[in-house]
Amino acid sequence: TPCDIHDLVDQLTAYQQHFASAFVRRDQMYWADVYLRGLLSNCARKSIEPMALHLNVPIRPLPHFIGQRTWATEPLIAQLQQLVGESLGQDDGVFLIDESGVVKHGADSVGVGYQYCGAVGKVARCQVGVYLAYASRAGYTFLDGQLFVPADWFTDTFADRRCATDLPVTLTSQTKPEIALALLTRAVARGHMPGRWVAADALYGNSPAFRDGVAALDLQYFTAVSCDTLIWRRAVAVVEPPASGNRRKPGKVRLKTATNLPYRVDTLAKRMPAAAWTRTMIMEGSKGPLVCDTVMVRVTEARAGLPGPRLWLVIRRNVADPSDLRYYLSNAPEDTPAAERARMLGMRWPVELTFAQGKQEVGLDAYDVRSWQGWHHHMLLVMLAHAFLVWVRVHWSVQAPALTRNQVRLFLLSVLPVPLVDAVRALELVI
Repeated sequence: TPCDIHDLVDQLTAYQQHFASAFVRRDQMYWADVYLRGLLSNCARKSIEPMALHLNVPIRPLPHFIGQRTWATEPLIAQLQQLVGESLGQDDGVFLIDESGVVKHGADSVGVGYQYCGAVGKVARCQVGVYLAYASRAGYTFLDGQLFVPADWFTDTFADRRCATDLPVTLTSQTKPEIALALLTRAVARGHMPGRWVAADALYGNSPAFRDGVAALDLQYFTAVSCDTLIWRRAVAVVEPPASGNRRKPGKVRLKTATNLPYRVDTLAKRMPAAAWTRTMIMEGSKGPLVCDTVMVRVTEARAGLPGPRLWLVIRRNVADPSDLRYYLSNAPEDTPAAERARMLGMRWPVELTFAQGKQEVGLDAYDVRSWQGWHHHMLLVMLAHAFLVWVRVHWSVQAPALTRNQVRLFLLSVLPVPLVDAVRALELVI
């Protein structure tokens, strides 16, 4: 009802109160409120100056709050994850890992460098963040994120830039899978997020260390892998070489049958008979069911020429273009229902939608800060903004079950006050 929509302003205030204790100073909470409202507004560009002018607040304090003021992010992240867990948490929920890049024309922003940027589909000068999101049947949103810093930033050549961007002196070079596993580990340790699965693309799936780390957290991974991933179809026997004379018995094992070499997953796909492929519905799309052909078999992963764990290999084939094949490995138990494995084939979509909404709706890529602290402050407040829209939608799910997150934002825009600025106030804001 119109009354419900007018209450959205109070709901935003109530939502922000969940995070009030995380700010030591009252003025920090005030500027966080300003920034959050700016991200949720209909401001054309969600960078600092346009948002400040749109909200009729002084321009200078806002970049200081985001880029220079020190305020703890850990309590905010913990509270965010608790709220998401209460709103979206389900026992079979999925932790989603992915990265997103933002093109940068200058070279002075923290972590900027020539690297692959998914936003433009090629190598470009950009910043890349690694993000942890969450999806369940109730919805999806962000949980955490960290900026990826290229290895050359830790060399002597970049010493001045590290200092200028306030890169923590304790930070060391990390790969994206290492960052992702750290984000996931911290989320699990906080204990607010129920979940069973972890989904990621081949950048993470090609890292056995990442997958082993996920398994050590007692979670089931479902990760894409490259077509040249090596496997055996069956379990593989190994032996230790016999002792030779008085020499000590070597400890390194070898294949019992030296000619039993592993082969690529795309080779296995070519060997599968037509009867092995099953027409599978992945998910309900906006234009109807999304289907593909699948093969799901147990395999032994090859690691350094020796057998690794027994896993599920899922091969997905495009119905319209049979030459388009994708490969996934999962440590799910052998008795995991095929329908559950098929569901996981569609669980990469929510993270892509989360990025798209983050950029289009709440300014994920619209920041204009250069420091390490500024990047993380902006991203955290973006996550709070996106999670608020999800939070409202879930709270209204009984009276409006078909309501979308985008419609929630439309309602919010209809009731958020838009300050009017005259000439005197404009001078006050700028000066």
